[in-house]
Amino acid sequence: MTFLFGNKLPFRRKLQVIAKLAAEHSINLASFACLYKFLLASLKVLSRLIPQNDGSGDGGGGASVHSGILRRLIKSVVSMVINGPFSTSLKRTINPSVSTPAGLPQQPYHAFLAGAVGGYIVWGRYSSVNYQLILYLASRILVGCIKLAREKGIRPFSWKKLEFANSYPYGAAVIWGTVMMLFEEYPEVLHPSLRRSMDEIYRFASFGNSSSSVSDVLADNRR
Repeated sequence: MTFLFGNKLPFRRKLQVIAKLAAEHSINLASFACLYKFLLASLKVLSRLIPQNDGSGDGGGGASVHSGILRRLIKSVVSMVINGPFSTSLKRTINPSVSTPAGLPQQPYHAFLAGAVGGYIVWGRYSSVNYQLILYLASRILVGCIKLAREKGIRPFSWKKLEFANSYPYGAAVIWGTVMMLFEEYPEVLHPSLRRSMDEIYRFASFGNSSSSVSDVLADNRR
């Protein structure tokens, strides 16, 4: 896209912009992968340790009773965070004494928690690179949830008329119709890089004759 629509940029500057965006993407992916694996390993260890601390050995006496209740409450909260609020109702019973292979979550909730923490820390800083990846994942998650609903027999997603081959043309029509209507009537709600690309294609007399500058391209990366 930089080569297509950054026509006013010198060739060397185009390479620098592309290298900068590629480096940001690669560093973020590597950072997230390392953090995700570290969190999975930590959660696996903690899920084994928590059940061993059953709060036994609390003595009598009012102060001891109150201390025991407080410890049990803290343990319950920590256990809920580590093992998930619905760990007891999971379809697959989790046995803390049985270890999963290295690098894999002890239970599905661990994958969600580690991914959420890693996503907030690594991908939570807004940039065009992070934003594009979040949008990409959001679309893939939406499609995946629809497929899962179809597998589970949830209507209307399980209807034969809504199979991919039948529904795809209608989805493409709705998406392109919507984005073109927004571009024509409310262009300010579209992302600056998308709006700039659409301006190049649909607004200017000849393709690639806009006044895109270095500052414009870099500004899109900060929005």
